[in-house]
Amino acid sequence: MVKEIYCKDVKFSEYSHWHRNDTHLGVQMVDIDSIETCIACSDPLILIETVKFVGQKEFKKGHTTTRKLAIKSNLPAFIVWYQTVGDTLVRVKAKKIAPDYKHGYTSKPIDYLPSQWLNYLEYKQVQHFPNCPKKELFIEKVSKDPKLRRSRIYASILSV
Repeated sequence: MVKEIYCKDVKFSEYSHWHRNDTHLGVQMVDIDSIETCIACSDPLILIETVKFVGQKEFKKGHTTTRKLAIKSNLPAFIVWYQTVGDTLVRVKAKKIAPDYKHGYTSKPIDYLPSQWLNYLEYKQVQHFPNCPKKELFIEKVSKDPKLRRSRIYASILSV
């Protein structure tokens, strides 16, 4: 039985097409769009569902499984709407869906500049560093990247 496709403009992988078209209602899959991981040990840091922003008035996307997974794994999770001009990211809207979920499904996303969203992603890396089992590799990666060497958020790690 063919399973319903809710988003008509999404490109699905061959596996997803197979799963939707050639299986049955007795199995189900969900894809997670993004998992931010530690730059050294690859531990998961953030779960993200992404949506291309094209002027939608409503900010909704199915996320039940992502939220449940985030809560079980004690990770933050977001739905991120992103807007581009050409190949350049110009806007990010993010709605936190785990572990807390203020105002639930109807909550409004917060508007960020790409640089502000990047700051949060960097913060999660630095927050993880004390527990990273590969601190030496982490320091090596940060110290080799000229952008990171100049970044204030990584200064405490480089002084270790």
